[in-house]
Amino acid sequence: MQLVHALKSGEMSLLISEKETLQLKIEDKRIDVNLLNKKLLKSILETKVESEEKSLLGKLPQLKSLAKQLKKNGLTVIVSYKGTALLTLGLDADPKLSRLVIGTDAIEINSLSKLMQLLIYRR
Repeated sequence: MQLVHALKSGEMSLLISEKETLQLKIEDKRIDVNLLNKKLLKSILETKVESEEKSLLGKLPQLKSLAKQLKKNGLTVIVSYKGTALLTLGLDADPKLSRLVIGTDAIEINSLSKLMQLLIYRR
């Protein structure tokens, strides 16, 4: 989290095979991650982090922990796909129904339908 506090603002793009795949924008205490490729999103979701659990629900405790830490540090991360916000994690999250389902006020699901479409993507 210290690195995020050190960064004030900036933008970058990740290109894979000369094709823009991810846009990252940092401004004040907000990080916007805009994924432009379904395969990259699927790869990120399938990455094993400290757990052998493959399903997204199995990774929920880690996501909740990250979101709570972001909120505690006054930071926000917005994950988007092609400019459509999917999730807001941290300070600016304003969950409604998702608070009851996920059990935290640090994760907001911005577009459940788009998120579900991307999660079931298999290519």
